[in-house]
Amino acid sequence: MKKLRSAILAPALATFLAMALTACGQSESPQSTGEDTGQAANQLLAYVPADTPYVAANLEPVPEEVIDRFLERLQPALDEAQSQLSKVLADLEADQSANPDDGQSEADILLRLHHAILSELDGKLSRPGIESLGLDIRSLKVLYGMGAFPVVRTGLSDPAALRATVQRVLDKAGIRAPEQELQGKPYWLISDGHDGDVPMGLYVSIQGDHLAISVFPTGSQAGLLPAFLGIDKPANSDAGERLAQLNKAQGYTPYGSGYLDLHRMADQFFEPESPLARLMAEEGDHDPASFPQECVSEIHGIIDNAPLMTAGTTELTPSVVAYQYRIETPDSLAKELMALVAEIPIANALSQRILEFSFGMRFGPVRDFLRQKATAIVDNPYSCEHLLDLNDKANEALVKLDQPMPPFLNNFRGVRVSVDEVMMSSDSIPENARGHLAVHVEQPEMFVGMAQMFLPDLSELTLTAGEPPVRLPQSLVPIAGMAVYAAMNSEAIGLAVGEGEQDGLPEFLDRDAGPRGTFLTANYDMAAYLEYTDQLGDHMGQNYAGDDGYGSTEHEAVHSIAEAGQQAMRDMMDRSYTTMSFSEDGFVVDGKVTFK
Repeated sequence: MKKLRSAILAPALATFLAMALTACGQSESPQSTGEDTGQAANQLLAYVPADTPYVAANLEPVPEEVIDRFLERLQPALDEAQSQLSKVLADLEADQSANPDDGQSEADILLRLHHAILSELDGKLSRPGIESLGLDIRSLKVLYGMGAFPVVRTGLSDPAALRATVQRVLDKAGIRAPEQELQGKPYWLISDGHDGDVPMGLYVSIQGDHLAISVFPTGSQAGLLPAFLGIDKPANSDAGERLAQLNKAQGYTPYGSGYLDLHRMADQFFEPESPLARLMAEEGDHDPASFPQECVSEIHGIIDNAPLMTAGTTELTPSVVAYQYRIETPDSLAKELMALVAEIPIANALSQRILEFSFGMRFGPVRDFLRQKATAIVDNPYSCEHLLDLNDKANEALVKLDQPMPPFLNNFRGVRVSVDEVMMSSDSIPENARGHLAVHVEQPEMFVGMAQMFLPDLSELTLTAGEPPVRLPQSLVPIAGMAVYAAMNSEAIGLAVGEGEQDGLPEFLDRDAGPRGTFLTANYDMAAYLEYTDQLGDHMGQNYAGDDGYGSTEHEAVHSIAEAGQQAMRDMMDRSYTTMSFSEDGFVVDGKVTFK
């Protein structure tokens, strides 16, 4: 029974909080018409301090058709979760009747809280049910830092209903956390007490048309609570303008974007008056007043290489979710990184094969780049005592980097894979496959010659750049009966696996190189991927059945919900396409997921 509790109740708490924290939608504040993408589009941004280290928000509500379509796709999983939730609640009621708790221990209180949350969710795992709690599926929201400590604000459909929901949960759990006020602003405080560590508080407040949640030390309440409650509102918050400018510069949609300023985050440790620094000083872990200035300078010098991280959605429709993640770097470093990339063909974005993958990197120049950076540290080592380990690591790296590289690695430029079919055995070992493989190297002829020296069966195989593929001897093929063909051009050696695949091998080898700086691309069938991972998980489950109760009836509810969720994912997801690249201003990840 205890295992069932831990497996069901903890996720239930997370689910309840996720509904409150991550539901994306519209508040009762004035909404954007699509022309306004600044501060006025999300009034919650007015609470964000100008010096926040991080902020993420949507400037406009997620389109209604997107919400409706995704909820429609997920409803079967929600229905299964509801069915299992009802069973768990009945089980908990019976267990509590048979084994009443004393109500005093932390475990008892937590169990009652979990039970109360589950009861509140019962019958409400749908859009109408969620909104009956007072939440708004389409609320405008914002996540930001009061210093290092996070604050989440999200719009509500019915503030009075949510207040009643919170109070019901607390009352049912027997938790004495009466709603308090500061200058007329209401809030709840749920603290973990003091067990030798600094007591942390979960602060919850319903303020007009929105919900605010934060976690920070109760000892910092005097300084942080007025800001959290909006009593000390920033005079000049530029968060809305910064996000609008970010969206325009990077092509992000108004439905979600954000940034993390690493210099500002580091200052939370170094500035004596910051709440985090004061907390660490009280704990004796760190005294910013005595922290060496050379450490501050050198740490900020390291951060100069990647001072800003940004992310945002680039497309959001019922059938497509696209996003981008960026790490900005100085121009000089960006150019060095771009020079490391080998210009080889990228994965076909329009392919319908199970998997298309491409990775291109010049290992020789990568070694030279790493040697240069390590040498710079050795020649001018860090003086900060907290960074001395980097000096040692740089010396160790130089020793390894000065060792000769094998010719293959020194001349390696990339690898590409295109898989049309993979058949797995019951042991999750490939027993058949269809697809293409290309290994890009400088001077492919030389490597073919070297391979023929070590593999006598290759000695009579003639590979000529531009000539049709030739079949490999069966003695070199690991799977009996599998047809494998080889071909070569001036930049790569290619293999075709499966009869008939050789016809497409020349075209696969001769594709044009991708955009400058792109070093990794992947396009794969999401449903096929999920099916394979499910099979692998089932096989592991069979192997480990009986260990720690894996596969026992105690976990039936969890497994049923998980399987329903996985099936919903397989039914709705189409393909995923990802690119990683070095650009003129840093490192960029672009992702796109399509739905059926």
